[in-house]
Parts: sequence; C-alpha cells; structure tokens
Amino acid sequence: MPTMPVSDKIISLNRIDLNLLTIFCLIYSVGSISKVADMLDISASAVSQSLRKLREQMGDNLFVRSGNTLLPTVYADELYDNILPIIDKLATLLPLSSRIKKRRLTLYTESFVSPLVVPELTQKIVGMNADVSLLHRTAELNEAKITELLNMRQADVVFSTFSVESSNISCQKMSDMTLVLIAAKDNPLYENTVTEEMFRDANLVGYNTKNEKIIYHRSIVDKKFRSSERCLLTTSFASILLIVSTTDCLGIIPEKVFATYSGMYQLKKLETPFTLPQFSIYSSCRKETNKTLFSLLADFYTSKPA
Repeated sequence: MPTMPVSDKIISLNRIDLNLLTIFCLIYSVGSISKVADMLDISASAVSQSLRKLREQMGDNLFVRSGNTLLPTVYADELYDNILPIIDKLATLLPLSSRIKKRRLTLYTESFVSPLVVPELTQKIVGMNADVSLLHRTAELNEAKITELLNMRQADVVFSTFSVESSNISCQKMSDMTLVLIAAKDNPLYENTVTEEMFRDANLVGYNTKNEKIIYHRSIVDKKFRSSERCLLTTSFASILLIVSTTDCLGIIPEKVFATYSGMYQLKKLETPFTLPQFSIYSSCRKETNKTLFSLLADFYTSKPA
C-alpha cells in the first residue's frame, strides 16, 4: 500500500484546527462543557461552538448527553485514543516544557492514608533520582470527589480507600490496611490482651473522618462492644500516638503506622477478642498519565505486598 508523502499529510492537517482537538480531549476527560470552559477561562458558548465545528468536520456527534454528563460515542473513543499520544508528544516539544526541569506530581490522599503512602513514595522518587517533585494535599474523599480531582487536573494521582470505576481513570489496589489496638508499653491497666469488658469501658482515642466505610465499621464495633463514645476524635495520627503513649487511653491505628512508630512512642499492640475491620488502599490516576509518572507509580505498586 503506497504511503502519502509527508508534505501532503501536513497540508491535509490544515483542514483541522488543532485547538478543536485539544478542546475535544478535555470534554472527553471531564464530560462537561461548563467545566472545560472554567479550565480554559472561556465562555461555555465558545466551547460549544468549537465542539459543533469538530462535529461537522468529523461527521459524527462525538458525544451524547446523559443527565449532566456528555458520554463519548464509539467514534469519539477511537478518536481520543489516537489523538492523545500526538498531543502528549507535541506538549513535550514546546519551549516552556523544555525549561521545566522537574515535573510536579500533585498527590491527594485521605489524611489517615498519608503516612502509609507518602514517605515511601517520596523515598522512591529520591532514590530513583527522577525528574519529579511532589505536592501533597489531603482531603475528605469519596468516589465522586476523586473523579472530579482527576478529571479537572487538580490531581495527578489519588490514594484512598475507594475503588473508582470510570472509563478514563485507572484504579489499582496497592495493599491492604490492617488495624490494630494499641496502648502505652507501661500502661498498668492492660497487658497484651483486652477482654470485651475491658474494651467496652476503655478510654478510646479515635480518628475523626467523614469516610463512610470507616464510619460504618466504627458504628458496628461501637454498637456491639462499646458502652460510651470515644474520649477523643482527632484527624492527627501524631496526636493519637502521643495521647496513647502518655495516658491510659487505647487507640486504633493501621498496623503499618504501629510498626513504624511503636519504638519512638513506646507502644504495644493488644490482642482483641474480636476482629478489627480491614481496608484496602487504592491508587487512582488518569489513563493518559505521563509515561514517566506511570512508570514511577507502576514501580511503586510492584514494591507493595499483594
């Protein structure tokens, strides 16, 4: 099959406004004309007009409306898959791109997930001498919030307890998070185990969160095994560790946090007469994540236990 001369290929591109293709990719990612308008700081009517022009050029509707979301047609799926690598390559050739020495990776986590992920990820980036810097933020997350953060380009990767299902988001399970009951090593009230009666009346320090999964499991434990509210709820793991280490209070924290800080805070793990809940940690990122970042994250995943 004869190939088209390069000059003819270039001339044929003159019939397509590349700006329309970038707007198409943004609409495909966020599923909303108004959100794309906010991202580009232009009017929604300008975005709609660009979409109309591209629809005419491509001879396809490209998107169909479902409620407040625009869903791509089969042709749009194929167009997006073919356009994205080209736009990604062009972006790396821009003069501005060449002046940026490091790519910033914006990372979001739920607060209690931070100590389970951020230190190790930072260590790996430093060890690999990768051209990546981290910007870490915490937020109360759910599936809708994670999808919004990624689609609106506010986050490159999100670590949470939620498995996100979306056509343009890649979600992978990293590890399981096992919880343990802790006390100060010299706590005179408890040895290495607690009975249901002990736990029922213990002063318990808890983690304050809006995570529906944790709230649900906490309510089950409290209803069955507790006679009173927790004496303190806090969003700070450091506060939990410090309070437990200096008082007769008990605390429930991830086992990995205990393994890291038990020596520093002089803590011990207590066996419980019931099983504490277990959660999984997932990472979510856009499928078109930069190849360097994807390789970095993939390497990070492979270092995690199954």
